Amino acid sequence: MDIQSQRHRTVRRRINHKLFGAHWFVAALEGVEGGFAIGASIVVALSLAGLDRHLLLITAIIGIIVSGFNSASVKYSSEHYLDELDGREKKSRLKHYFVPAAIEFTCYVAISLLTVLPLILIELTHVAVALSVLTTLILLFIAGLLRGSMLRMNGLRDGLETSLLGIGIIAVGLISGLVTNSL
Repeated sequence: MDIQSQRHRTVRRRINHKLFGAHWFVAALEGVEGGFAIGASIVVALSLAGLDRHLLLITAIIGIIVSGFNSASVKYSSEHYLDELDGREKKSRLKHYFVPAAIEFTCYVAISLLTVLPLILIELTHVAVALSVLTTLILLFIAGLLRGSMLRMNGLRDGLETSLLGIGIIAVGLISGLVTNSL
C-alpha cells in the first residue's frame, strides 16, 4: 500500500469518528466553505453590474438558493452514483445520500446569507460589498483552520488554501460583474 492510500485511510478514519459520521460532517464543511465563497462572488458580480441595492439583494438571495440547491444535488448524485459504480450502494438512500445533501444545502444557504447581511445593514453598497468580501475571507480562513485542526492536519495550511480558493471564486464574480457592466 502506498503512502497516499495510507494517508487517505487515516483521514477517512478520523472523519468517521466525528459527530454524525463522515458523510454528514463532510457535507456540513462543504456547505459552509462553498456557501461563503459563492455568496460573496454573487454579491460582488451583481454590485458591479450596476443593480439597484434592493434588486441586488433579491437577486443575490435567489442566486444563493439556486446555487445551494445545485451544490446539494451534485452531492446527492455523486455520492449515490459512485457507490453504485463501486457496488457499495447503501440500503438507506435517505440516511446516506439525501440527509448529507440536505445538510449541505442548509449550511450553504445559511452561511451564504451571512454574505448578504452587510447589504441589509449598510446603506453604501460599495462599503457593504467590501465588508462582505472581507468577512468571507476571514471566515473561510477560520473554517479551513478548524477543519485542519479537527482532522489533525495542518490547520494553518488548510486555512490559507481555503481562503485562496475563496479569493479565486470571488475573482470570478468580480470579472463577471466587470464584463456585465461593460456590455
